[in-house]
Amino acid sequence: MSPSRIVNAIYSRSNKATQNNAGIRTSGKKCMFNIRKVKDTIVSKSVIPTSTTARMNAKLLADNFKLKEVLETLTKEQAQSPVVQSPVSVSQKVDLQKRMEINRIEGHAAKLVELDKKATESQVGYNPNSRFVIRDNNRPILATGCPNSKVQDLITQENVVLMAHGRKPYLNYTEWTDVGDSSNLGSPDVTWKKIEDPVLASSTVPVYISAQDYFLMFENDTCFFLTGKMAQPSILKRSTSECVSGQTFNQSSILISCSNAIKYRNMSKSEYNDIVSSQPSIADLFRVYCQWDNRDKVLMDTSKATTIWSKD
Repeated sequence: MSPSRIVNAIYSRSNKATQNNAGIRTSGKKCMFNIRKVKDTIVSKSVIPTSTTARMNAKLLADNFKLKEVLETLTKEQAQSPVVQSPVSVSQKVDLQKRMEINRIEGHAAKLVELDKKATESQVGYNPNSRFVIRDNNRPILATGCPNSKVQDLITQENVVLMAHGRKPYLNYTEWTDVGDSSNLGSPDVTWKKIEDPVLASSTVPVYISAQDYFLMFENDTCFFLTGKMAQPSILKRSTSECVSGQTFNQSSILISCSNAIKYRNMSKSEYNDIVSSQPSIADLFRVYCQWDNRDKVLMDTSKATTIWSKD
């Protein structure tokens, strides 16, 4: 509450107290009385003034005059002093707006740097002057200098279409804006072939059983089997239980990838030596052993094989 309001409140209460204590003077009589209203009837009561009441009234009047002088002085000083707003709130607001703008600009710049980094990494190994292009749909070529990620994604989609037609992709944002839309190119007239890394043949020298026309190779406690009609060698295993070793029928047409009911084991080195020495036929070999899938795709260099000639 301002000083002027405090003074006015005190001044008002003092006047009311003065009027209540002073009472009302009647003509021709020296008496004091109070008037109050009870319901609809006005009741008056005479009060004889005393010396104490007079001193209280005089003191209240003097206080009222002092308060009035103080109020007039404060009013003049307030009128002469100019109204100045606090510069703290304004400066803080300006600083906050500047900081927010700086953070927005720095965040956008960091995003652009990240987009250019991804685009540069996607273009590693790409040679626009090469006679052929190796395309990977899982890792398309991105354009650098894009203003946002949406534009970069749009250019990436067009690059996939361009490379599917054997054409050069857009490497930066400027090339894309200069050429325009290239999404409507029709069906590609090129044939794409899947390229797989070549698998090197094992350095282990295999043996060739000339009488039965098949190859054997023992490497890392595993025996590999190969004939002229197979694309890659298979692994020879037999049941761990000798009583169900499969000696009743030829299993050469069976290739096993997994088995939960019957447990199998690899061929031992002594068993391998016995087979090379005895040279059994394919039918007799697969009455005991089964072919398993060569998941590691180990190849056999048959050009270096040692030929085991027939004993006949």
